[in-house]
Amino acid sequence: MTLLKNKEKFLRLILTSSSPKIFFKAKAIFFLLLLFASANQGNSQTFDTAYARKLQTALNTLRANNNIVGMSAAVYVPGQGVWKGASGISEPGVNVTPDMVFSVGSITKNFVAATILQLVDADSLTLNDRLYQWLPRYNNIDSNITIRQLLNHTSGIYNFTDNPSFINAVNANLTRVWQLEESLPYVLAPYFPAGASWHYSNTNYLLLAMIIKKITGNSFGAEIHQRFYSPLQMTGSFIEVEDSLTTYWVHNWVDLNGDGILDDASFIPQTSFASSTGGAGGVITRPENLLIWLRNLYKPGVILSQSSLSAMTTFTSANISGANGYGLGTMRYNVQGKTCWGHGGNSFGHSCVMMSYPQDTVCIAIMMNIDINTGPIANSFMNTVLTNRPVGVSNISFETPENFKLYQNFPNPFNPETNINFDLKNSGHVKLSVYDLQGKEVEILSNENLKAGSYSYRWNAQNFPSGVYFYKISANGIETTKKMTLIK
Repeated sequence: MTLLKNKEKFLRLILTSSSPKIFFKAKAIFFLLLLFASANQGNSQTFDTAYARKLQTALNTLRANNNIVGMSAAVYVPGQGVWKGASGISEPGVNVTPDMVFSVGSITKNFVAATILQLVDADSLTLNDRLYQWLPRYNNIDSNITIRQLLNHTSGIYNFTDNPSFINAVNANLTRVWQLEESLPYVLAPYFPAGASWHYSNTNYLLLAMIIKKITGNSFGAEIHQRFYSPLQMTGSFIEVEDSLTTYWVHNWVDLNGDGILDDASFIPQTSFASSTGGAGGVITRPENLLIWLRNLYKPGVILSQSSLSAMTTFTSANISGANGYGLGTMRYNVQGKTCWGHGGNSFGHSCVMMSYPQDTVCIAIMMNIDINTGPIANSFMNTVLTNRPVGVSNISFETPENFKLYQNFPNPFNPETNINFDLKNSGHVKLSVYDLQGKEVEILSNENLKAGSYSYRWNAQNFPSGVYFYKISANGIETTKKMTLIK
């Protein structure tokens, strides 16, 4: 039985069962099947070699221009598959490789937000719940703050990691294991009344981690393992302090004595800081795993419901690490006019950023072993990925579709690029063309023999005027036409 047939079987079971036990069991299995299918989609595709060379050159250039010791990156492009690259060293004599892991810092917030939103989808809490409904009252923290305000940093709660007394306490015993509650006495007076403005605060996500434990009985790390790492097969992903690393951890480089020269700081224990900031940080992984995460997170109905995903990507204006907006654990970036979603993170000598272009799920993840502003690097690299992407018909899947079908282009209206997808039930000669309002063929997009499967074409209409166009596909004696609109 194919994976698709399995999904259909369990979907019928979910929809028709009157037994709550069967309903929830079938729903869980269906969710895992969706994750498995999404995680493995595109792994068999071949990445264009010239395109791959451009990405590697861009990575090398970014490392050299920003004095980064070592970098690792991964890229997913529909129709191309996954590219992995590395540049520089972890330590003298040891080059960085794509399988090595980094601390991702505040990217952890994206995982914590997804956990909270799954609990919302399960009716365990709501985004409008007040803090006092879940946690005791703490000094300098307004108990009427909502879950939503914690997630999007509009709570006004002071960021405890900015308190010099907290830093002194961490440095006093670097191997100390903190309980999350022990960090809260370092929260000073709020920046503003709840909801009045925006200010990034690690305290928000420490409190969210405490709420996750209150609801589930598990640490946020255990929930991330159970909900995401395992079903998505994110092998080589860990939680700081909670897990023992079984994969090479890239050495972190920091200017330890203020002489302007970076030092290998891997000998310095991070137990105290990592345990005291849980929820705000803690995820350790490699770039390819973040691609798996992004491709599933921003796909409605896989990790989050459409309503929760819409809430996650409703943004408050914010200026942070190259981003211009903050949603629920998600940053909004502008890459040469293209809106992208993701998150950045920094820790002691590590910096990471992940970014997705949601229009057609191009994803990138970059990890570095110095502490640096991630936004400009991510924007530059994503721009390279998008502007150098090969055009032409790209295979999405060789699984035989049930019918021949031409899909509506997306986005529509568009400027200047749009995607045209189609399914071929049988192998054969395919012609895909664009026509103007007068019926004149203005461009031939494809005119070749293709195997049965699903395909995508990314059309760039930069050299065409605004207006209504038609695209037509002819295959095996069948023709289908659809309308699209270019607005400049």
